[in-house]
Amino acid sequence: MNHVQGPPTPEPYRGHTKPSALGVISTAPRVTFIVLVVLSCLGFATAVALWAASAVTAIHDRPNETLLMAGSIALMITLFIYYAHVFVGLYWVYKVWEWLPREQRYTRHWGGTISPLRAALFFLIPYFHYFWMFVINCGLCDAIDRMRVTYPTREPAPKGLAIAAGISQLFVPLPVGSIMWAVFMTKIEKLCREMSENVTAAPEAP
Repeated sequence: MNHVQGPPTPEPYRGHTKPSALGVISTAPRVTFIVLVVLSCLGFATAVALWAASAVTAIHDRPNETLLMAGSIALMITLFIYYAHVFVGLYWVYKVWEWLPREQRYTRHWGGTISPLRAALFFLIPYFHYFWMFVINCGLCDAIDRMRVTYPTREPAPKGLAIAAGISQLFVPLPVGSIMWAVFMTKIEKLCREMSENVTAAPEAP
């Protein structure tokens, strides 16, 4: 049973230290994820359209086998793209969690520090991943809001969107869940980038 622990060090939250340099997050995971989500949706729509055309062009109640086969192939390709987008999503989580300073890689929803590798790989545990996505989504928001004391941003972390993205993943993973999660992660990435760019402008502690 996990026991919620306090932050490894209070300084980043209380703003007692001078802001230090932050890394830069690559846009490649985000762009790749969005492209794969779009391709997954198009592939599924293509498969359905081919099956519908097969039924419409049926001769003597026999579906058009060529179109039926083409639809099946389109679905197989779509499934491959779908799983590819899942793994790219895990890599995106890894990179964003890795961007967090070591002392910020924790959440009150889970005991102890969460490494970037654990943050990503725990999504692969069947059924547990439904719980884990809320831990990580909300954990990212909590970490960003703690860091805003030292690295001010114009907007707070989108925790409401984090929860909405998790709920949508439960009921309509594709395309609604994937799109909402991509929007959430894009906003988190934007806040991370804003912090990285404004480090030199952040006020020093007295």
